[in-house]
Amino acid sequence: MKGRVRAGKNSSGFTLMEIIVTCAILAILAAVAIPAFSSWLPEYRLKSAVRDLYSNTQLARVMAIKNNESYRMIFITTEDGAYIIQKPDGTTERTINFLDYDSNGNIGYGGGNATKSATKSGGSIPTDGVSYGSNVATFNPRGLGSSGYVYLANSTGTAYAIGRWSSGIIVLKKWNNSTNSWE
Repeated sequence: MKGRVRAGKNSSGFTLMEIIVTCAILAILAAVAIPAFSSWLPEYRLKSAVRDLYSNTQLARVMAIKNNESYRMIFITTEDGAYIIQKPDGTTERTINFLDYDSNGNIGYGGGNATKSATKSGGSIPTDGVSYGSNVATFNPRGLGSSGYVYLANSTGTAYAIGRWSSGIIVLKKWNNSTNSWE
């Protein structure tokens, strides 16, 4: 009877006690991780919106240069907040809504905890969070245009400023609460 398998102390598998201990450890780890994840999530969503705004600003500039035409970014500061990249003929290249990043509406235009603007003069942040005239940034065929900043913040007060200098350079800054400055 060499081919028979005997059940006994040498059989492999998990005991009930091992399974219970493993489940208890997983429950403790989940209890610790969920609050940390909840505090991390608003920052992650804001960073995602900021990176996309920065990238789309670069895209509008590149398209203006490539197509040798003026492109516009229109910032919609009412309600939930959005922005549009508009082609020279007035058609929309793309529309980005902040609700796509946070369906609860915790991301929008504004300075959050920032106490001054991101400009060198450090004036005040516009109440609607956009310093471009008429909330429109235009890129001419050389990629240049008037300077200005767009401020984005979340419900925790974290703030970023995405700006364009008149030379065409696009900058990204984050408000540092401990130094009271843009970095």
